[in-house]
Amino acid sequence: MRMAMKTEVEVLRNQARKSGKDRKATPAGWPALGRLLPPALIAIIVLGIGPARQALAWGRMAHRASTRLAETRLTPKARALVRELLEPGESLADASTWADENNQSIPGSAAWHYVNVPISAASYSPRDCSDNCVVSRFEEFRRILADPHAPQPRRRMALRYVVHLVEDAHQPMHVGDRRDRGGNNLQLQFFRDDYTNLHQVWDSGLLRNGYRNERELVDDLIDLARKPEAREWTGGHIEDWVNESLEAARQAYRIPGSKDMLRSGMRLGHEYEDANLPLAVNRLSQAGMRLSEVLNDCLSPEEKKAIPAPHFRKQQQPAPLPAPPAPGIR
Repeated sequence: MRMAMKTEVEVLRNQARKSGKDRKATPAGWPALGRLLPPALIAIIVLGIGPARQALAWGRMAHRASTRLAETRLTPKARALVRELLEPGESLADASTWADENNQSIPGSAAWHYVNVPISAASYSPRDCSDNCVVSRFEEFRRILADPHAPQPRRRMALRYVVHLVEDAHQPMHVGDRRDRGGNNLQLQFFRDDYTNLHQVWDSGLLRNGYRNERELVDDLIDLARKPEAREWTGGHIEDWVNESLEAARQAYRIPGSKDMLRSGMRLGHEYEDANLPLAVNRLSQAGMRLSEVLNDCLSPEEKKAIPAPHFRKQQQPAPLPAPPAPGIR
């Protein structure tokens, strides 16, 4: 398993080198620095001086919970292909956090997790992406995953990234930006945490404060997905989902009940949690439902429209049409 994973990481490393994207994300002087300092310290320095934002969108619990919702909506064929593509013993929920856990092993991949859209902008524009953001990389990995002739290691890697990037695109702090690295530079206090920032509040602070464990969060995501209005969530493209996150980011940056923006050093508590925890949970439920649509479309397009949507309660399913009468019978 370790050898296979190493091979897959090398594929992406080579891809980044060929595209030159890793060089753009690397500050001048990196080679000399790498010979003098340990990698962990280099990462701290780069994060402190570079323009890139933190890549860990959502926390582990959020990614896993959203993916577990998606799993409940997979077609039988898609479910079987997911098992075939992943490593033995690796669940789809495990795969959802792979991109964050291996971020340092793939040069330049930090930029794949987000797109910087000013919160003052009307909507996302391709100019915000420069062909190297969560939007373009999702489309690239989606095409690889949907190609049955692609080598299995490439499809495995694509599956891990498709899962992760769909969910990242639904994280408001990985889209909206106030020239503060997606809230990373907006230092705040959140309940008893005296040293945090807005990005971390949305990564895990809200959910950690609102839920005792992953199971509780999964239950709430499934309950949301069963509501009739959730039927409208399954349409659209990643650009639409990013625009939703941009709108959510405008709320995330505001003081609840006010048009004023959050300021560095503020302490956030129940008022901020009450206003934004439901929004965070809603985004995760939308991500899970849309992820299932993407995976079904990539792995079993012929079955996608042939099965009822299992996220709706049985009594909410439309009644079947009566069978037409047999020829000659009235």
